Amino acid sequence: MKLASLLAIFIGGGLGSVSRYLVSRLVVFMGYGAKFPLATLVANVCACVVMAAVLSFSLRDKEISEGWSLFWLVGFCGGFSTFSTFSYENWLLMRDGWYSVLALNILLSVVMCMAVFYFANRLFIAPN
Repeated sequence: MKLASLLAIFIGGGLGSVSRYLVSRLVVFMGYGAKFPLATLVANVCACVVMAAVLSFSLRDKEISEGWSLFWLVGFCGGFSTFSTFSYENWLLMRDGWYSVLALNILLSVVMCMAVFYFANRLFIAPN
């Protein structure tokens, strides 16, 4: 692997991680997410939007270089999305008996993230 590729992943991951932290602070600052893990949902859906856009444009136009692809898909989205946090927050909801919030969080996370990829595919790839 080239040093430039590793550097692209490193910088993208750092920016993704900082962005994830800022999203969590913004959600707390706005007063949301007391019991529902909204910051993680927002970060994961936004990471899916970025990933779907990059993949859609690269499949349609084939103009995204390997370096930019690694920066966005592996680095930024890897640092920004938070499956481990998602799992931990769901475990806390289950532990504390918040089963309806647990189910809602899992459902919203999966449905919204899958919808992002579906609509990106329809919008950018499938010409109908």
